[in-house]
Amino acid sequence: MKKSLLLLIILTILLLTSCGNGQPTVQPDSPESENTANGSNDTNQSDPVPAVSEPGSDTENNDTNSEENEPGAPSVFSFKVRDFVIEMDQDINDVLAALGEPLGIFEAPSCAFDGIDRIFSYPGVQIHTYPIGDSDYVHTIMFLDDSHRTAEGGIRLGSDIQSVFDAYGEDYSYDSGMYTFTRGLTTLEFFVENDMVMGITYGFIIE
Repeated sequence: MKKSLLLLIILTILLLTSCGNGQPTVQPDSPESENTANGSNDTNQSDPVPAVSEPGSDTENNDTNSEENEPGAPSVFSFKVRDFVIEMDQDINDVLAALGEPLGIFEAPSCAFDGIDRIFSYPGVQIHTYPIGDSDYVHTIMFLDDSHRTAEGGIRLGSDIQSVFDAYGEDYSYDSGMYTFTRGLTTLEFFVENDMVMGITYGFIIE
């Protein structure tokens, strides 16, 4: 599972760095953030960082769990950090104010916009943004390890594909191992190998 996840992260960084002539830069916020230059981070950081939690979870990692909107047929996918809900296309400054400083920030010229794409790294999760004017907005949230779960069904890296169907139904699109569920302008993608979830990504559809 780690090998496949590392491949996903490397592919993400390659896509970013191939978009422009400028060299990617890293803005470390702590000594441990040097590893974010390759799109990854060490989840065993010693510095205090806000943990992701899912209220009511009885798992060992209940301080680092994720959750979508409250029950009641949510119209979009979102990611909950403690009592703060990160919505797709949200200003990253609001997110940073709630989560605190990231372990590191990876930057590269944007493929589709005038400005810089950024990846903000937190323990076990990355938040990708895209630029509009002088602001950056949440475009993608990617799970890096199995410490995070989705609210519906508690899906995490290592879960089986049947648990995904049980939680989200079978109204999805499929391409090369990727199951994509869509709500409004948001997506939730599960990359699956040998019936096991190897990647989980929240996304925003830019029209």
